[in-house]
Amino acid sequence: MVRCTTSKWFVWFISLVVIGLLLPANFAGAAPAESGGSAITPAQESAEQQLAERFAPIAMLKRQAKNCDRDGEGYFPAPLEVVLGNPEIALMRHGEDGDPDTLVMMGPTAQDLAGLDDSHYLDFPGNPRHPGCRYETDFKRYAAQMNIAPTAYARVVIDEDSGTLVLQYWFWYYFNDWNNTHESDWEMVQLAFDASSAAEALTQLPTQVGYAQHGGGELTDWDDTKLIREGDRIVVFPAAGSHGTYYGPETWIGWGENGTGFGCDTTTSPSNSVPLNVVLIPDEIDPEGPFAWLLFDGRWGQREAWEFNGPVGPNKGGKWKTPVEAMEDWRDSSLQVPGGRNTIGPSSTDLFCTLSAGGSRVLMELGTRPYLLLALVVGLLLSVLALVILKRQEVGEAFGLYRRHLRLFVLIGLTTIPIGILFNGFQFLLRDNPPIDWVIKWFNDTAGARMVSVAIAGGFQQAAMVLVVTPPIVQAVADIRAGRTPTVRESFVRGYSHFRPILVAMLIATAVAGALVILLIGIPIAIWLAIRWQFYGQAAVLDKTGSGIASLDQSRRSVRGRWWHALTDSLVYQLIAVIPGPFVGAILMLMNKTSVGFANSFSAVVYAITVPISVIGLTLAYLRYRDRRQESPAAETAAAPGD
Repeated sequence: MVRCTTSKWFVWFISLVVIGLLLPANFAGAAPAESGGSAITPAQESAEQQLAERFAPIAMLKRQAKNCDRDGEGYFPAPLEVVLGNPEIALMRHGEDGDPDTLVMMGPTAQDLAGLDDSHYLDFPGNPRHPGCRYETDFKRYAAQMNIAPTAYARVVIDEDSGTLVLQYWFWYYFNDWNNTHESDWEMVQLAFDASSAAEALTQLPTQVGYAQHGGGELTDWDDTKLIREGDRIVVFPAAGSHGTYYGPETWIGWGENGTGFGCDTTTSPSNSVPLNVVLIPDEIDPEGPFAWLLFDGRWGQREAWEFNGPVGPNKGGKWKTPVEAMEDWRDSSLQVPGGRNTIGPSSTDLFCTLSAGGSRVLMELGTRPYLLLALVVGLLLSVLALVILKRQEVGEAFGLYRRHLRLFVLIGLTTIPIGILFNGFQFLLRDNPPIDWVIKWFNDTAGARMVSVAIAGGFQQAAMVLVVTPPIVQAVADIRAGRTPTVRESFVRGYSHFRPILVAMLIATAVAGALVILLIGIPIAIWLAIRWQFYGQAAVLDKTGSGIASLDQSRRSVRGRWWHALTDSLVYQLIAVIPGPFVGAILMLMNKTSVGFANSFSAVVYAITVPISVIGLTLAYLRYRDRRQESPAAETAAAPGD
């Protein structure tokens, strides 16, 4: 017994000695890593991992009815192992000075990409301009062969200046199958904490949550009802094909980064709930390690024209470098297409999405194929010339009246100059205030957003100019045709006596046409009504209708039976008013003879000269329509209902 007991204690003693010898070696193998000059302990790394897994996203991917159903989502957020080391993926380098692109290697690994500059890009099998079903089929084959699981790349960033910790989740998709098709797509969401470490963030909840949508994004608070969660895991709704992330199942208006495509971002049900695995990105990137791909400055897809170009990696963008600053200008809401939820049969939403996608693709094709754009411009110019030739007698009459009373009409037209100067000044102020700033934020501050904002400001400017110059010019034409010699003052005084019905008619016409345009399906009706109602100013002054509704009705009756004539008259005279100013200004800038400011000012002067010609021409057209209607009252009942 003693010997047995002694043997047992001897074995325990030897075991303790062995454990004591092994423990230091094990701890030595987990030495602290350096990040920004400060050591990160295993406990801190564990806190980051715990934080990333606690809030890991669940993706609601729109369900496909069948393979290659582009109304559904054919891809899922995947790890880069899909393409890294894949022998079917090419690493290319684009040529300089017109030289052809060259193949560097097939199947590049993360380590092969590390340190390569922006002249390099990955090239997947297929043509992004005409993707067909190739990309989806390849992706699903790779995912099955490699047993790939849906994955998000997590990253923890601490902004010491603001005392904010940001937890980012980056999603990589094999292909962007939207209007602007391209190989690879990067999207992300992020959570902000009032914390200085991951361990501290684990003791609290996020203060803000941001979902990136193409070039911009949308923010909300953690306790906002629009944020859907399963426990602490956030639920994201990637738009089918475009992958912009949203808070719910709707049809949204999306505008690709830098204006690359406009259309519908669809997140409607039915969807598949896909929990994402989390891969935590370390602070320090080892060129020989598994995250060496973050040291790649090239593009993650085939080099193409800008809309179809493969994107650069997340490490090249502002969301990566300054995440707190990047989300300062994100919106607190997104534009929803009315009636976006599923309906039985075709709907106005379907038509809107189809037309916007088609229009977006046409514009992108024109932008990437200069010869098509040139052909379109030449075609439009020839069409304008044909219209002027067709209307040469009427246009000649308008110019003749303008020339005979040049001083009168020029002085009236010059009143548009201060209006233009005033609105150009306001445009800078309006950019940062509603409603212009709403438009810019809704469309991710893209070139398209700025174009829309300029169009809105220009619309207000045009309306102001119409209200200022139309009544006196119409009054002057009426007096001249009556054999009187009007003065500038008399034309303004007598013309402005009809200001109220003109203003009311303008507001009614704008509201009705605007509502129809918003529905998109009503655009043809809006155009039809705009032509019928365009002479409300002439009706108010010449026929003294006395009310806005009566002015619109009188315009309608005068146009009835001659709608197509009124359309061509409108096109000719509107082009006479609008085209010369910007055209002359552009010529001055192209000749490098003047500054942009002077060119704009000069074009405003030209506009002041051409606007009276436009109003004179439309006024004479209205008189012809009205007089013919009065001479043949039976024509009104005989006219076709569609006219």
